[in-house]
Amino acid sequence: HQPDGKGLSASGFPPLAGTPWVTGSDERMIKLVLKGLHGPIEVNGKKYAGQVPMTPFGGMLKDEEVAAILTYVRNGFGNTASAVSAEKVKTVRNAIKAKTGFYAPAELLKKHPMEK
Repeated sequence: HQPDGKGLSASGFPPLAGTPWVTGSDERMIKLVLKGLHGPIEVNGKKYAGQVPMTPFGGMLKDEEVAAILTYVRNGFGNTASAVSAEKVKTVRNAIKAKTGFYAPAELLKKHPMEK
């Protein structure tokens, strides 16, 4: 997503800066990081084909690590959002443990509609 968080359109990496995908629902972001994301996505009015899936990090990162990364991203790149706690990550991880495969953007938005 680049050092400045502005993404890389040519490679299909959407921005992390200034988007409700990042600053909105922390549960949506936790799910995205734990299980990955694949498919077309619209970020800040721009469509990305989703040909490069977001890696699922659930098997690689501890709850504390996911919380720290998300808190950083939600408050870096000019963003301002609430911190994410390791306890919240643990709760979400347990709730979605039976899910297999990537999340699709539409699937996440159905449960966690985009903030205006």
